[in-house]
Amino acid sequence: MDVDAVAWVRWATVGAGGHVARRTSAWWERLVAAREGRAPQPLVHAVLEVVVDGVAMDVDMGPTWGRTRGTRRVVLSGPVGSRWLGWCALFRYELRVVDAGRRPPGVLEVGDELRLPADVLALLADVPAYTWGRDEAAVGEMWTSNSVVSWLLERAGVRGVEPPRGYRAPGWAAGARVARR
Repeated sequence: MDVDAVAWVRWATVGAGGHVARRTSAWWERLVAAREGRAPQPLVHAVLEVVVDGVAMDVDMGPTWGRTRGTRRVVLSGPVGSRWLGWCALFRYELRVVDAGRRPPGVLEVGDELRLPADVLALLADVPAYTWGRDEAAVGEMWTSNSVVSWLLERAGVRGVEPPRGYRAPGWAAGARVARR
């Protein structure tokens, strides 16, 4: 594969754009931390910005009901929480490629520049549509938007990208584990 695309992982605080996500994520993290016997940590959401032939695009996953304005290409859609709830738009997510001009609120950190194959976005066709919030792949961690970004980086041959120090990115390890299969 030719390496002629560049990318950055942008880490945004979970829920920076809305009260529901911020509150439910904080509640969920407190429960998980108590179960694991550790202190709760702030959560982050990864967005992969890819530049190919001078065109910047973001690879992101979010609810279908919170559609991103502007040009977007939906790659796949999947259920949230439970497959049987997936019939309802409130319980569905979409994996999308969006023009990179719109930045999500709460961006904490932008990772180092990554060199990727020019056809990296073609890999998105192979992303599994697992249920968000479940460990259907049996890899020890739930599938999330973070899983998709780490899955894509792993498939593109990029290793060593980690969430910012002091933050947790639920699902990050799941994506890499599934991609290695």
